[in-house]
Amino acid sequence: MRICQILAGNEDGGLEKHTIELSKQLKDNNVDITVIAHNDFKSFFQGVRFISLDLSKGRKNIFILYKLLKILQKEKFDIIHTQANKATSMIVRLKPFLNTKIISTLHSYKRDLSSFEKSDFVITVSNKISQKLKNKNKKTIYNGIDFKEIKDNDIFAKYNIPQDKFLICSVGRLCDVKRFDILIKSLKDLDVFCILAGDGEYKEKLIELAKNEGVSEKILFVGNVDNIDIKKIMKISKLFIITSDREGFPYVFVESLLSETPVLSTDVSDIKDIIGNEFIIPFNDYKALSNKVLKLKNNYELVLEKYNEIFIYAKKKFTLNNMVEETLTLYKEVLK
Repeated sequence: MRICQILAGNEDGGLEKHTIELSKQLKDNNVDITVIAHNDFKSFFQGVRFISLDLSKGRKNIFILYKLLKILQKEKFDIIHTQANKATSMIVRLKPFLNTKIISTLHSYKRDLSSFEKSDFVITVSNKISQKLKNKNKKTIYNGIDFKEIKDNDIFAKYNIPQDKFLICSVGRLCDVKRFDILIKSLKDLDVFCILAGDGEYKEKLIELAKNEGVSEKILFVGNVDNIDIKKIMKISKLFIITSDREGFPYVFVESLLSETPVLSTDVSDIKDIIGNEFIIPFNDYKALSNKVLKLKNNYELVLEKYNEIFIYAKKKFTLNNMVEETLTLYKEVLK
């Protein structure tokens, strides 16, 4: 199989992380893999054949589309695998001029799914985001990660985290859709300490909200930290909280389960199917979140018992190896 991965953006997020890890692992599985992406990503794809092309410009840019077409016609790949909406939109425009199977991964909610309807097969990162997709050739393959156990607890001293408190945490871009305002408001009636990792345009608003709610002493904004520290924070926390209005399939959810930290979440993605309704909270309801955290805190040993099977399931399902095996199986089925 000659596989081409197309990455059209130039940001650094879950989509890019997914493409990098998938491509490297496919290479390790002796797949002839090529990545076409912005030159800024070249260093991240070490060992993988890389063709630099700036696809971050307009998806209708004739010059870029022509250059992309010439590369694809010359290479004669068996499968072109587009990652997310923009790459898919560009490739389906070129589809009449290509004799190649097109597989596209839908990473998040999109109102306009017309590009994905034209792909030969669509991979979705959760069942929920594929509900409005009319393409019958679709399959959910959950994001998997290469998780390495974190054992030391130097994180307490590094960030001056109190060791005598019931610790909760959350991770994500500090933006509107993540609804960290709900998390902050919930702290008012709780005897807990919250660690919030991430940065974004809402950071100052959230810091101000914490002051106004009188909970500044209960929350630590650590900003953007490396993934090792994220895992350490998750490991020492009793609960990981997701308050988002919508999600594709968050990597932090997987990392929390692999860290054996129970998750409390709004009903986003397929999370309820995995952790059960007991650990789901209503949208936009800080009182409900506060009450649920208090209940779980007071019955924490029982929470860990209930989560034990979920942790075991996560360690089988959400690995990078499993994600790659399911992707490889799909590649072979499409080529048949």
